[in-house]
Amino acid sequence: MGRRPVIGITAAHYSEELKTYPRALYVDSIRKAGGIPVILPPVRSKEESLEALDFVDGLLLSGGGDISPVYLKEDPLQGIGACFPERDLSELLLTDYALQKNLPLLAICRGIQVLAVAAGGKIYQDIPGQYLESIQHKQTAPRQNTWHRIDLRKDSLLFTLVKETNIEVNSLHHQAVKEVPPGFLQNAAATDGIIEGIEKIEAKFCLGVQWHPESLPETDKNSCAIFSGFIGACR
Repeated sequence: MGRRPVIGITAAHYSEELKTYPRALYVDSIRKAGGIPVILPPVRSKEESLEALDFVDGLLLSGGGDISPVYLKEDPLQGIGACFPERDLSELLLTDYALQKNLPLLAICRGIQVLAVAAGGKIYQDIPGQYLESIQHKQTAPRQNTWHRIDLRKDSLLFTLVKETNIEVNSLHHQAVKEVPPGFLQNAAATDGIIEGIEKIEAKFCLGVQWHPESLPETDKNSCAIFSGFIGACR
């Protein structure tokens, strides 16, 4: 069977960890899919990002707070939430190197936004303030419950994994991808048109999803398929 792949999971800022972003859900999902989870503390330079990723077989960008407008090269808009620039810098550095290295990458919720920004795309700072026709993407139900449906693009890695064109997802965000980066394709959208997934064309495995598959029940086959596909690409 060989060595289990080592997966680096980005850590949240300590104040986020104390609220609603427990790494345990990501750790458990990676472990159940056959990988060895390792929590990566924030890096502060390009050199540190190279060293951090040289011993892992894949990178998981975890969920969390908002991306600072400084890294979006924009003025802060009304509605933007708590930002932690130290974490932003770290994850943008790690993502940049992972993309250069073609290291398998799975980006979840905030992670898809980090992936988009690192690769040259754009995000909404606040969906309700910038996309008036949107549905409510920040669910009021517990995170282990689904909230809305999304449509999947058939000629995509995401469809290859879940084998469905329409699935139910949970939704815990108010930022989202606004412009897909060059070299990527949009693989999923909500009924209001908000982008729910992106992937890098011809990458070994580079997938971003806007929902939280790690938080859905163990019986959710679509979540299992995403993590299994990721670990498979890391072997």
